[in-house]
Amino acid sequence: NLFAQKVGEAENPSKSRYVLKLKTMKKLKVILPMLAIIFAIGLTFASVSPKTDPNVQANDYVLINGNWRAIDETPCQAGDETCRVQFGEDGPVYDVYDEMDTSTLKESDSEDPIILDPLS
Repeated sequence: NLFAQKVGEAENPSKSRYVLKLKTMKKLKVILPMLAIIFAIGLTFASVSPKTDPNVQANDYVLINGNWRAIDETPCQAGDETCRVQFGEDGPVYDVYDEMDTSTLKESDSEDPIILDPLS
């Protein structure tokens, strides 16, 4: 008798709770991996770029005998000249690059080199 079965289920609430828990767990097996993927994608956009990190020192570069040397960021203003540095008052003069690439010469508004501490 169908009515008796329904009444029996109503009289035994633990059975209906078990069925409800089973259905919920099946839904969670589908939803949780989807939430994990969405969370992982969200974390990739929340990461901090090293360029915005205040602890990162900006560098310029000079090419000395075929080897790149990092120097502190030079205060060259944009202009028609090439930014140059000189190591010591009577030391050698080198062109300054933004990156370790000869196509990234830094511009300057003056032809005079910026004097830095001598090479050690």
